Amino acid sequence: MAGVVVGVLVSGCSPPAVATWEGHGQEQVSTYEAVNRPTGAAAAAINAVDQLSEARGNSLGIAVLDRSTGELSWGRDGARQMYSASLSKVVVAVELLERGDVTPQDRELMRRALGPSDDEAMNALWDRHGGSSLIADAAERMRLQQTRPPADPGRWGDTLTSARDIAAVFQHLLGRMPSADRDFVLAALHAAPERAADGVNQKFGLMAVRAEAVKSGWMCCQLGRVWVHSAGVVDPDRRRYVVALLSDQPSSVGYGEAVADITEAARTALSPLR
Repeated sequence: MAGVVVGVLVSGCSPPAVATWEGHGQEQVSTYEAVNRPTGAAAAAINAVDQLSEARGNSLGIAVLDRSTGELSWGRDGARQMYSASLSKVVVAVELLERGDVTPQDRELMRRALGPSDDEAMNALWDRHGGSSLIADAAERMRLQQTRPPADPGRWGDTLTSARDIAAVFQHLLGRMPSADRDFVLAALHAAPERAADGVNQKFGLMAVRAEAVKSGWMCCQLGRVWVHSAGVVDPDRRRYVVALLSDQPSSVGYGEAVADITEAARTALSPLR
């Protein structure tokens, strides 16, 4: 195995806030200045998920990007650092494409990492292109606030990130990258099979409620927690909304319940966005 695979699968809170784009042309960067509470459909989605999380007593971070208004909004746990699990595959793919030095073989590895969530493909990309530097460079390029390389350089799934930062990565992908690269990533996510390369059913969260340009993430049991995530473009035709849902619960809760919880959260979030 080329690297260390994401953890074995057993088989700072703040009020909602808004971020906007600032700058002009190619110097444009995402910023995270809290302006006010989100409004409209994004606010409804965030508040509903925060209420659901509070009622269940779990930690579930949500962020919503409304590309029509340019606002990136996040909820109570939306800026909380969590292990990325396979969401780091999206961060790495965007960073590699932005560097512009990918080969056809690299693109095939990215396709496998993004769609079937193939850990071996991610291991190969990680080892070929600098490992932790991919995360550090992506965080600097996109001005990500909670994203940090893993403490153990071989464990890319232990990358730290937040729902807010993952939504910002999609904001960069949709708004800043060349159309060919953007469409490559979205097509790979859209083509994700129900069963991942390791045999896990990855059709949960947003993917389970017909949001089809989505990356799922799962990992257990680092720090005695189970990490289950879902993030992506929830309306592939219009590409107006991006939703990022990141969760962690005690491993005693179990993977099945964690998956059920994030799927319910996805359904709750998407209701006001459609």
